[in-house]
Order: sequence, then structure tokens, then C-alpha cells
Amino acid sequence: MRDAGTRRGSLVVDSSPYAHPDCPDARTASPLLLRVTPDARDLYCEERFGPIGFVIETDDAGAALQAATADVRESGGITAFVYSTREDFVAEAESAYAVAGAQLTCNLTGPMPLNFAASYSDYHVTGLNPAGNATLTDASFVAARFRIAQSRRPVT
Repeated sequence: MRDAGTRRGSLVVDSSPYAHPDCPDARTASPLLLRVTPDARDLYCEERFGPIGFVIETDDAGAALQAATADVRESGGITAFVYSTREDFVAEAESAYAVAGAQLTCNLTGPMPLNFAASYSDYHVTGLNPAGNATLTDASFVAARFRIAQSRRPVT
């Protein structure tokens, strides 16, 4: 992924092993971070085992939100995070991710459990997009037309 990402974008942070103080024999890797454009969608729109992350450049926040939620609808996504000082944009993101079928965390810093909707895996994902079609117990047990997507924000 490093080679493909640098050919089609740029390397922001390279991955490297690090010594874990409690597990000296562990195989470790710091995150690889690549900067790409939406033209490199084939690189970032499928599951990548890593640690790996992508910075995807767009023209503005609206274009980023539109591309990200389209990626969720088409390729899947369980959880997303949005950070903005604009309340109207946060509200737009909550609506867009609810329609896309992914959980959304807004402006949260500190510990971030990725699966905040999980109740011992019963509500692992929403059932609304390709990554979220494996819920074990949800409202579709009773009626298949109901699905749940949540958003959360820090308490102020």
C-alpha cells in the first residue's frame, strides 16, 4: 500500500516497527498515513488491514461529506467521525450518515470506543450498508424495514 499510495498521492507518515515495553517479542507497526485524492478510491474504498489511514483531499467540507457518505453507501462503513465548529455542518453530517447507514461520532476527543452502539455484539452495525449487514439482533427480527443509525456528541 505504501508503494501504491506514494505513486498516486504522497506519504504523510511512514509505518515502522516500535518496541513495546511489555511485549519485547511482539511484531508491531506504527500507522501508515497516505494523502490521496478521490481518484484513488480503489486504494481506500476496501478493507485494509494495517494500521493504515488515508487523508483524502477534496475541494471543501461539503464535497468531503458527500464523497465519504457515498463511499459508505457503496462500499460500507461501520463508524465515522466528524469534527467541525459549524453546527450546521455537524447537523448535515448527522443526517447524511444516518441516510448512509453508519454510526457517527461528532467532535469527540479522548477515548473513543469505535463500536458505541454495541451491546455485546447484538447491535454491532446498522444493517444499512455493505459493511453493516451482519447485525445479530436488531429491529429487523420483528420487522425488516426498520434499521437504526446513531450519532453521539460529548456532553458540554
